[in-house]
Amino acid sequence: MSQSPNKPAWMQEEETRADDLTEKGTVSNADAPQLVKIIRAPSRKQKAFYIQDKHSDAFELLAFKQKKSKGKKAPELAEEAIELLLAKYGEKL
Repeated sequence: MSQSPNKPAWMQEEETRADDLTEKGTVSNADAPQLVKIIRAPSRKQKAFYIQDKHSDAFELLAFKQKKSKGKKAPELAEEAIELLLAKYGEKL
């Protein structure tokens, strides 16, 4: 972090100390609660298209089995299917 000559000495010391701790990956008070970054799923867009009943039933069954086994969820499975189609036809994301 850049040091400004307008800042008091104690503030510059604190910023230097904070930068050092960040570089080392340590904290000054290990007992204090830590912020945890939440990794969220990417934003998604709803697309409407029509498929045959047999495809819909098979996809729903697959999504259910994956959900029970803590696998991928339906949106992730649909994205994977689209990626496979794009690869098959030589298209890029």
